[in-house]
Amino acid sequence: MKKIILKSLMLIPIVLLIQSFGPTVLGKRDGTEPGYTGSPGDSLKNCTVCHGGKATNIDGWITSTIPSTGFEPNTKYTITATNTEVGGTRFGFSISPQSITGELLGTLVISDTVTTKLVGNNKYVTYRAAGVNGVNSKTWTFDWIAPDSVNEVVFYGAFNSNFEGHKDGDQTYLSQLKVFKKGFTSLNENHSISGVKVFPNPIKDQAQLTFYNKENSEVEISLIGLDGRYHKELFIQELSAGHQSIQLELNEKTGIYFLKITNSKSTTYQKIFIQ
Repeated sequence: MKKIILKSLMLIPIVLLIQSFGPTVLGKRDGTEPGYTGSPGDSLKNCTVCHGGKATNIDGWITSTIPSTGFEPNTKYTITATNTEVGGTRFGFSISPQSITGELLGTLVISDTVTTKLVGNNKYVTYRAAGVNGVNSKTWTFDWIAPDSVNEVVFYGAFNSNFEGHKDGDQTYLSQLKVFKKGFTSLNENHSISGVKVFPNPIKDQAQLTFYNKENSEVEISLIGLDGRYHKELFIQELSAGHQSIQLELNEKTGIYFLKITNSKSTTYQKIFIQ
């Protein structure tokens, strides 16, 4: 009788452990927590916070049915997320369409309730435990209803590839999809700022900012914090069309910031790190 009671008591902590961690203990976590897409609004946090290693930027892992002419406000489109890793057997992702300050843009809609779900007050779409397994790759789809108040939306996505359920050797990737409102795409392509580069980066006191200004216009450069708050104006001047090179003085506290570069037709952001 004593042996039976002793064995029962020994089982209690094991049961509690399984109840507390559930899918994690079994190697099939049911989605990611909110706030790990690698976006500026998520403080650049991604899967490496839990899985370790370094994140690799990769193009084309987020695609959509949005036509090349741009999205129509209040229209539903299908978004596809694909995670590819030769030898991978378990895959995960988290995606959120956000502004530079982390505001949700548009509405996320789950079309496959078996493999995907929404978290974080419907701000993020991620995988379910039933949508983990795959061989060399895994694909998920969901829907998105376009907003009517913005001209540009960026889908930020973090992906993790796993081998046989062990964290050792996990691979993390970051991918983005930038889409434009109909009628804004061509305008942005013809009258925008492109080829933005900052050297050195990380920055100590000074940095050289270079870019191509596609039209004669006033250009304003501002420093924005990681929280999206305005810090100060760095430059404002009428510039002619063509390649530009501007010396910036940056004597801020150590941290991650964004240069907001605006001309009369568009705005772009460049991430910098000040030492």
